[in-house]
Amino acid sequence: MSVASVGVKRGRHAAGWIRLGLLTAILLGALTVVASGAVAAADTTPPEWGNATKGNATTIHVTVYDNGTLDPESIQAEDFALTAGSVANVSVTSLDVDGKNRTGARVSLFLDDRVDTNNVSIGIRSGAAIKDSARNELDEGTVTVSGMDSTTPRYRSFELRRVNESTVEIQAETNERLSDLRVSIGGPATDELNRSNFTESVGDTAVYTARYTFPEEGQYAVLWMSATDRYNNSIRFSRLKKFRYDGSAPNVTLEGPENATVGDPVNFSAANSTDDQRIERYRWRVDGGTIIPGESIRVAFATPGTHEIAVEVTDPFGNTAVATKTVTVATANGSSGTVNLTRVNATHATATVDGTGFAQTLGPSDDRPLVSGTNASLLRVTASLPDNGTVPVALAARNRTPPSLATATGDAGLALFDIDHGGVPAEGVTLRFAVDRAALDRSGVAPEAVTLYRDDGGWAALETTVVERGESRVVYRATAPGLSRFAVGLDRSRTAAVTAETPTEQVTETPTEQVTETPTERTDRAGTPNIRVTNATADAANLSVGDRAVVTVNLTNRGTATGDYLVTLFLNDSTLATREVTVPAGEARTTEFARELPEGGPLEVGSRRVATVSSGGDGVALPGVPTLPSVPNPLALWPSGIVGTILSALVGLVVVVYGILKALAIYLGY
Repeated sequence: MSVASVGVKRGRHAAGWIRLGLLTAILLGALTVVASGAVAAADTTPPEWGNATKGNATTIHVTVYDNGTLDPESIQAEDFALTAGSVANVSVTSLDVDGKNRTGARVSLFLDDRVDTNNVSIGIRSGAAIKDSARNELDEGTVTVSGMDSTTPRYRSFELRRVNESTVEIQAETNERLSDLRVSIGGPATDELNRSNFTESVGDTAVYTARYTFPEEGQYAVLWMSATDRYNNSIRFSRLKKFRYDGSAPNVTLEGPENATVGDPVNFSAANSTDDQRIERYRWRVDGGTIIPGESIRVAFATPGTHEIAVEVTDPFGNTAVATKTVTVATANGSSGTVNLTRVNATHATATVDGTGFAQTLGPSDDRPLVSGTNASLLRVTASLPDNGTVPVALAARNRTPPSLATATGDAGLALFDIDHGGVPAEGVTLRFAVDRAALDRSGVAPEAVTLYRDDGGWAALETTVVERGESRVVYRATAPGLSRFAVGLDRSRTAAVTAETPTEQVTETPTEQVTETPTERTDRAGTPNIRVTNATADAANLSVGDRAVVTVNLTNRGTATGDYLVTLFLNDSTLATREVTVPAGEARTTEFARELPEGGPLEVGSRRVATVSSGGDGVALPGVPTLPSVPNPLALWPSGIVGTILSALVGLVVVVYGILKALAIYLGY
């Protein structure tokens, strides 16, 4: 065989191998495609949620897992829906799960702003889908991340509402519930309130309310300093309100003549009255009649006799004071009738009246009452007696009332006034009397419960009104169809009914956030209060003259209506301070008095003994008894006492020695 033929044969053989290789490659490629399609067709497992974690205040990290065919580049910001906030952008990072045929993606969701919600759930937005290469979609479940609330509480309002002259209701409002808030009180006394002092009311907003009684008179600043929500987000506020505790009544000056002539006008003025704030209102009455406003009035009396001019002056905080003046009015010929009064003693008086047929007043020229008992005093009696003679009158005050009063009214009463006028007809009778605050306190009633009764074959209640409220007494005016026997009783159903002439205060807010007070009228409250002093304590067990004592008084209203209770602090039977406290039905209230103690004796709230004030310097020192020097207790003030100091040194020495020995043992290999 020739060389040429051999070459040809080898060439053909090589070409065959080449064709076989190409065929094999084609077959392998086809098999690969078929195999991959079979695998793809078999993938029915969808991607699944992993977890969600907080990155920072505006970033949430979410993981999504699959069995190896998830395409991270297909994940977009618009695919996600959040229960709070919205996604502005995303960052996707591929993940490999070690030891498992799984891959996934870590998706960082960048929010467009902070959220005001602690827990945020993340899901798939409607119409969106996250798929793997087999077109399996991530399910519509959600994952939740916690700790996302980083928004501080937002201010809604801060208000003060005056309850009485010394008590205010503080109200703070935010957009969400709080775990703490701080309110600072500065003025003659300082204090600070926190969340525990407030009650919470939650609706569309969170409202926090506290009632606070200022311990001393003066101007106060109430500052809302900070608020902290339940997730410890805090914000500092500087919301300021002002409140003045003014319990002092104005000083009233009533100027005008003491004598006048029928038909001739005369002037009366209270323009020189003063108050440490200002005078808000003047209210005049002539013989207890219609109220006349203004600093001064001009009056022409139509009848001779004695007439009463009264003016009530009120400051912006509702503190009132009343001054009265008796005017003797004569006819043009000078006749006005004669009244001669003689006091026998404190409880008895006699008088003779030359009747005129017009109103005449039995009343002393000084400030003393006609007759007085322990609980009440009769100040003045006005009546029209016939002009046909002289009428003898005998007056007496008694502390005990007859059993018939209790039978008729259900209450024993406080005092009895007997007016014996010999059966002479009397008309247009007006009685002015006073009841001691201590008596009201012992009876546990408000001033409005006092009613004057007349015995005219049976006890009948008379129209009785409060005309003056003082620290030691309350003055009343009552009208009657005639003279006879009168009893000061207690109509407890009237305790809750405050007359329309009794002012209270409400608070309005000005643009400078300073509180101003405007007198308003109290509304009647249904039901009957039953207020009692349940406890009264002093801040120190041993009190002496000159000390400043703080007396805390607890009151409870077991009745069915809100009522006012006058708390009176006595020292040695003298009134030291008074305060009227409003107590809602079924609730308790606490009030405090901070006062200097000017003298010794029993310190009492009503009839309840609080402490005994020592005069000081009353004891007698015993001579010749040496005073032993004080010996310190060696065990006292551990660890700063003598024994504590020694033991602390020994313990320190033992610790040092042990450390040295331990180091040496380690060095030697033990």
